[in-house]
Amino acid sequence: MRIVNYPRTLLSLICAMVCATMPTPATAASFSYDDWNSVLQTFVDEEGLVDYDGLAADRDLFDRFLSLIETTSPETDPDLFPTREDQLAYYINAYNAHVFNGVLNLSPDAGTVWGITRSGNSFFSRTKIMVGGRQSNLQDLENEIIREGFKDPRIHAALNCASVGCPKLPSRAFEPATLDDQLDAEMTKFVGEVRNCKIDLDAGTVTLSKIFDWFRGDFEGYESAHDGGGLLDYINRYRAADAQIPGGLKIEFSKYDKRLNRQ
Repeated sequence: MRIVNYPRTLLSLICAMVCATMPTPATAASFSYDDWNSVLQTFVDEEGLVDYDGLAADRDLFDRFLSLIETTSPETDPDLFPTREDQLAYYINAYNAHVFNGVLNLSPDAGTVWGITRSGNSFFSRTKIMVGGRQSNLQDLENEIIREGFKDPRIHAALNCASVGCPKLPSRAFEPATLDDQLDAEMTKFVGEVRNCKIDLDAGTVTLSKIFDWFRGDFEGYESAHDGGGLLDYINRYRAADAQIPGGLKIEFSKYDKRLNRQ
């Protein structure tokens, strides 16, 4: 067999041509929260209050993110959401973004999303939203997809209903890689606020946010399944060792502040 010794430069050229025709390894695609992060960082302050007027005047990034969640979801593009964290982060952010949009669609001088009767029916159950090409509403997104689908009570410290009584909205998106830590942090912050958990030893009471009343079954169901405890045991998971709620206190619930969380 005759061996041909090609010049080194020619060999390099041939190698380059062959390599160019070979498929390159696919990189994992991911769902981007960059636009939503920019919106939150620009229009949400340290107290979780929202500059809705400013957002209404400069909503390009918000509309781009809203369009993304309206067309893309774990249902339409499962490869983009391979883990539970990917999926839950998506739905939390989608809920909060649609709440923003619902507020922007109200009268500019609206003082609440709960309506005249303060029931919230027209806003949470009748406002149509689109998630991954599927029409829904905020109430169904929260109850049927997020609560039933993931059964993680920490979501109640992450979902924001555009009210002062809500958990304070963080100025960054919930991200899959950090979701567990973020949810822990938000629940810790929520139960650490006196407005949400006020202990009165003299009166023998602890006054909790109305959220713990509305969704009591979620908290107690989780605690019962894991450690056999109740509502206060769940809350104590996220309170400091020197701030534990003692047993035997009577549980009361505060009136929910339904004013719009507007700056």
